Amino acid sequence: MQIKPVFAGVLLNELAWFEKPENTVGSLTSRIINDTSKVKIIISDRMSVIVQCLSSILIATIVSMVVNWRMGLVAWAVMPCHFIGGLIQAKSAKGFSGDSAAAHYELVELASESTANIRTIASFCHEEQILKKAKICLENPKRRSRKESIKYGLIQGVSLCLWNIAHAVALWYTTHLVDKHQATFLDGIRSYQIFSLTVPSITELWTLIPTVISAIGVLAPAFETLDRETEIQPDIPKSPDLETIVGRIEFQNIQFNYPLRPEVTVLHNFSLQIEAGLKVALVGPSGSGKSSVLALLLRFYDPREGRVLIDKKDIREYNLRKLRRQIGWVQQEPLLFSSSIRDNIIYGNEGASETEIVKVSREANIHEFVSNFPDGYDTVVGEKGCQLSGGQKQRIAIARTLLKRPAILLLDEATSALDTETERSIVSALGSVKLNDNRGSGYTTTQITVAHRISTVKNSDTIAVMDKGEIVQMGSHSALIATSDGLYSRLYQLQNLIEE
Repeated sequence: MQIKPVFAGVLLNELAWFEKPENTVGSLTSRIINDTSKVKIIISDRMSVIVQCLSSILIATIVSMVVNWRMGLVAWAVMPCHFIGGLIQAKSAKGFSGDSAAAHYELVELASESTANIRTIASFCHEEQILKKAKICLENPKRRSRKESIKYGLIQGVSLCLWNIAHAVALWYTTHLVDKHQATFLDGIRSYQIFSLTVPSITELWTLIPTVISAIGVLAPAFETLDRETEIQPDIPKSPDLETIVGRIEFQNIQFNYPLRPEVTVLHNFSLQIEAGLKVALVGPSGSGKSSVLALLLRFYDPREGRVLIDKKDIREYNLRKLRRQIGWVQQEPLLFSSSIRDNIIYGNEGASETEIVKVSREANIHEFVSNFPDGYDTVVGEKGCQLSGGQKQRIAIARTLLKRPAILLLDEATSALDTETERSIVSALGSVKLNDNRGSGYTTTQITVAHRISTVKNSDTIAVMDKGEIVQMGSHSALIATSDGLYSRLYQLQNLIEE
């Protein structure tokens, strides 16, 4: 088993699986690396030695019986002393190893979270508190390890005692055979020496068994992860050809709860119809369910009731992987990979030419600042884009999405980190996005924008105002602000007061 299949078993699960408390970044990282290394111990590093030890024991026993069968029988008679001692030692070592692994999981999780948020920790001068937490994480395992060490030492002593008893019995019986003239001194010594040669093999065998048992113990959760069937299959139904979509979207009576919060209704009887090529905006207070609409359209989750249709076809009937290739999504907090700017832009379209890269970079208003870098598009952005500002990361994420020329474009607060001038130029560019020729020229992208800034969405064809998981208003910007007692008008007036 290699890292690839174990990692694939983790990566191909649905989004809700990653949100479970036991599937944190630190826990999954430790699970993939540690479990895989233990499995490798079984397959490549230990099994050959175990086979060698077993062969040595078997051959030595046969030769010993040929030299003197009485001595060979005694060797087999005292063999249980070695097996019993080794078995006790193996069981003890397995429990000791489990406590150590549990301690590492907790520490790896803390270390992973701390390094990911190092800027926040440094700004609050919180390094000492993190180190104290790490020390606390290891206190209980440390106390358990001390107790287990004492117990393990005592068990090791019992095991060695049994080993010495077996040697004493074999040596005594050798002298007994010589005295009774049932074996010559030379044959007795030969038989005893052959038996003695099996003892290191037995000792080494029982030294390896705790490690092997510990490694076998991780196979169950590893195979459980690999064999788990994701609730949202990315390649079912199988479709040999790319099914081109136009971009007509319809939500029919959607009832939705997040899997980890089943008691909270996020969308209640939500219905919305969007014609292909239109620009639709979703606005409303925080927690009204706007981003959840986009998550359902990307099929990160399935609704509890109702249907999501694309081109009058249920989204569950599409091959999900091929459908997502035709949907572009820009998040409020875009994440970049630790590679060059070029690699981040072509992430969704690796066959893109340099001309296409520069074109979308101009549309996203990043070409100028990227060209000012000494390495240009080959500039490495650092982990999660830490070498760039928030606005620069957001614009690179927009360029990455524009390069797909998607049939459906989803913008979740995609311009929240941009200044007004940059936002205006990008909104204008997004409004003129065309599909690739292979998807049919003449169609514009269907665009759904989630935003709090009214300036971002006021030019949309339709604005849907959401509150508590329902659409409470719908219409154009001018029609909605004309309704003075409506939620949209209140949001608009409040933003104007803040800007003033």
